Amino acid sequence: MSTLTTRPTGMLRRRLIGAALAGFLCLALTACAGSANDSADSSAGTAVEDGSAAKTGGDADRAVGAVSSEQARASVGQKLVRRANLQLKVDSLTESAQRIRAIAAQQSGAVLTEELYSGEAGRDTSGSITISVPAGSLDATIALIEKVGDVQFRTSSSEDVTGTYVDTEARVKSMTASVARIRDLLSKASTVNDLVALENELSQRQAELDALTAQLANLKDSVSMSPISISLSTDDFEPVSAGGFLSGLKSGWSAFMTSMSVLVTVIGAVLPFAVATGLVAAPLVWWMRRRRSARPAFGAPVTQPAGPSGPVPPPSAG
Repeated sequence: MSTLTTRPTGMLRRRLIGAALAGFLCLALTACAGSANDSADSSAGTAVEDGSAAKTGGDADRAVGAVSSEQARASVGQKLVRRANLQLKVDSLTESAQRIRAIAAQQSGAVLTEELYSGEAGRDTSGSITISVPAGSLDATIALIEKVGDVQFRTSSSEDVTGTYVDTEARVKSMTASVARIRDLLSKASTVNDLVALENELSQRQAELDALTAQLANLKDSVSMSPISISLSTDDFEPVSAGGFLSGLKSGWSAFMTSMSVLVTVIGAVLPFAVATGLVAAPLVWWMRRRRSARPAFGAPVTQPAGPSGPVPPPSAG
């Protein structure tokens, strides 16, 4: 009896232990899956937050860049390139050019170009001179130059280059920092490949930096100094003709007379050669025509000369 009772009790115990172990494994797997889902949700939430933060940071960087650009414009002020052009009727080109050179030196400027043209009997009739003065004294310099002669034409212009100036200056600063970083990396390179790559990159960026530096220097010179071109003449400058029928008729007649003058000049230049050629060619042509008329035509019948009592009969065949 005891043996029959013990066997079912052992089997029941083993089944209970197996069921308990299966339940424990199920709980463990459920817990792991929940943890994984929580981790995935947390990672997704972090990625979304990071993306939102990156987008917000990019917008913030653009906003800061716009503000920095406006601040840079405000800090450098307005940059203008100014120039002027004048036409003066003067009594003496030499004295007038001397006075303009003195005005340029008085205004801390310099003479860029000077040309004087001589007319009849070696008398100077027209010329031009270009000077460069500080932009701040441009108006005062023009007022002094107008006293040299009678002003017949005057024009001035201004070009705003503030945006180009600020952009070029910012690019120079950025490229200078970039070249400094490449130099630092070059000093720390440990392999030949790294040295070659960094040296190539350094040469390219240095060339860009040199070009930007030259462009900025040119802008600074254009802003700080203003050129003035002065045309000088001892005669009145030709006024701009008005439109209309009479003006067109006058211009057409002037063009016709100019064309006729050119045509007569060409005929006068060619006529001596034509006469010489005619004197040589005329006897030759006359001789060739006379020779051609004296030669019998090809295929014409040849007439026999007549004898004393009539034509001579042809000889007999026998």
